[in-house]
Amino acid sequence: MDVLDILRRQAGRFQCPRCGQSLADCQLEMVTHHDEQSLVKVTCAHCQDARLIAVAVAAETETATPVIDVRDEPTEELGVPISPDDVLDARLALGGHAGDLKSLLR
Repeated sequence: MDVLDILRRQAGRFQCPRCGQSLADCQLEMVTHHDEQSLVKVTCAHCQDARLIAVAVAAETETATPVIDVRDEPTEELGVPISPDDVLDARLALGGHAGDLKSLLR
C-alpha cells in the first residue's frame, strides 16, 4: 500500500492551516515509515508552509456486520432518547461546576 498515493488522493479535502488554501497540489515527502505508521512532510504549494503529519493505516480485517436495534418508540428499558438539547444542557451545567468529579457524582 502506497501511503503517499493515498494522501495525494485525499489532500484536496484539506486546507493549509496557515493560508487556508487547498492542499490539493501540496508536496508530500515520506520522512519515515515503520510497519503501519508513517511520518510525512506536507508542504503547501501556495505559501510553502511545511508540517509533519503522523499517519497510521489500519489493517483490513473481516468483521461481522453489527446489528443495531433501532426503535421508534422509547421503551422502559431504553428510556427517552438523548436529544441534542440534552447534550447542550449537560455541557452548560458542567461548565459552571466548580467542584471535583466526586462531588459531581453524588
